[in-house]
Amino acid sequence: MRLHPRPLSAALPVRLVLLLAALALAATASAAEPAAAPRRRPIDRTIDRSHPRFAGKPPLVPRWAFEPWVWEDNGNTRQSTEQLVDGYLARDIPTGVVIVDSPWTTAYNNFVWDPKRYPDPAAMSRGLHAKGVRLILWQAGMLNRVAEDGLAPDPDFDRALALGYVVNGGQEYKWWKGIGRHVDFTNPAACAWWTQRMAQAAQVGVDGWKADQGEGALPDIVETSRGPLPHKIFKLAYYHAIREAALRLNRDAVVLARPFSHQGGWAAAIADCSVGWGGDFSGDWAGLQLQLDNMYLSAAAGYGVLAVEVGGFYRAKSTKRELIRYAQFGALMPVMCNGGANGGLAEHLPWFHDEETVRIYRRFATLHHELGDYLFSCAVDAHLHGGSVVQTPDIARRQHRLGPDLQVGVVADATDRASVTLPADGGPWIDWWRQTEIHPAGATIASVVPLDQCPLYVRAGAVLPMTVTSDLMGNGDAASRGRRTLVCFPHGKSERRLHLPTGAGIDYEDVTVAMDASAGTLTLRSPSRQPWRLRVKCLAAPQEVRGATTWAYDPRGQWLTADVDAADVQLSLRQFSLREN
Repeated sequence: MRLHPRPLSAALPVRLVLLLAALALAATASAAEPAAAPRRRPIDRTIDRSHPRFAGKPPLVPRWAFEPWVWEDNGNTRQSTEQLVDGYLARDIPTGVVIVDSPWTTAYNNFVWDPKRYPDPAAMSRGLHAKGVRLILWQAGMLNRVAEDGLAPDPDFDRALALGYVVNGGQEYKWWKGIGRHVDFTNPAACAWWTQRMAQAAQVGVDGWKADQGEGALPDIVETSRGPLPHKIFKLAYYHAIREAALRLNRDAVVLARPFSHQGGWAAAIADCSVGWGGDFSGDWAGLQLQLDNMYLSAAAGYGVLAVEVGGFYRAKSTKRELIRYAQFGALMPVMCNGGANGGLAEHLPWFHDEETVRIYRRFATLHHELGDYLFSCAVDAHLHGGSVVQTPDIARRQHRLGPDLQVGVVADATDRASVTLPADGGPWIDWWRQTEIHPAGATIASVVPLDQCPLYVRAGAVLPMTVTSDLMGNGDAASRGRRTLVCFPHGKSERRLHLPTGAGIDYEDVTVAMDASAGTLTLRSPSRQPWRLRVKCLAAPQEVRGATTWAYDPRGQWLTADVDAADVQLSLRQFSLREN
């Protein structure tokens, strides 16, 4: 078992920031009146590997983050938050995380719960956790003198200036939540103060933070405690400080930050981006296509865990068809998050549309839930070796590989058509929905995709660790609950090293699974004894299975299900070959 202390993720990015700061041009910063928002900066899509944001590897992300998320930003009350979560759970739609967006405080970013909106937040947090739902709170780096939404000015607005905790000598800037000053996240004292502020809210039980984009209001050169910094370097210090603060408060915390966004370009460093989301998108096909572009560019740059904002956030609201296709895209990315201001308590809800939407949404949210251990294992690989869980992103074909063993096509327009070209490396690929269809490596499959499906293929030789509690997706049944399911597709000789979570956080242990289809053997090596459920794709009924406590064969689905309670497993099938016919 690998037990991880608090990740020391951020020392390298800060050193690089300060090195580049020494080379920055001096900036002028003083004015009594609020500065207008800076001119719109050109969006840089270049992946410049020499820039410090691309220097590190993705951080470890806790297992809990790979459950489906929901996001409340319409009612902005305890009642609307709890009703949103309960609406999903009452319909058997897996839900493991909720984001409480602004405004939830008495003043923006003072981290004091608004008792009118959120009475007894500790009770709310306990209630959510009792249902298996984690809590994430919104924040940005601005202190307001004038606020929107009827919130008060920040009580420390002038004190922060006196202590030297703000940038540009206290210059005020108009941003999308009012008029205020931005905290200097290069100043260690200011960062410690900000951590203390976060702690007063976190004491009720907070699992993560959404770090939003207040720094976008700042000019191209920002005067800081370390001297003048280019805006794009100061952004790194902001996201770095928020993640360091979050980890001091909770080693299994997540920070939702921006990797690449059409709203401002590159933002957080790879090493400080626990979960990356691309900003605000519309809920129509155009928004889905733009989000696909942002996510794929971020994946190509090496951001490890990326989140799809199902249904977008603003402007156009999703139709039934758009919401379903958005949900399929989200379910087959590392993080699936549904909610936004564009109908968050209406058009975003599957049950707003009809029962068919609920049924399809439930299936894909369940698939995402079941793939949680697989996604976690892929994210650990990205942390250890660099790169993204979203591999070989192809915006032209609208397709990506999710980890090494799942190939995904995205239906992103009203035609329902998709054309997926399978990876040319390795062996054949199996259609997830019609598992008797086996396609050669490199094949192109064009189709009109039914609304309740999306293009999805699994590599022959794959081993998928899954969390199965029902028979909804055909990966097990209610008896799978409490067992660690491995779904296996034998082909030739193959071996997989899996990083399996030992709880809901960042700790894991390595398990190795080797299969030899010709010999009819499956060998599992684990550091700890566990209740395993091995589901092995077999094209004919085995006459005998050795090494299993119990086993059964389903001739219709062509699955062998074998239960074993052990650390190491040696499964063999006499008089049967696991090769395709």
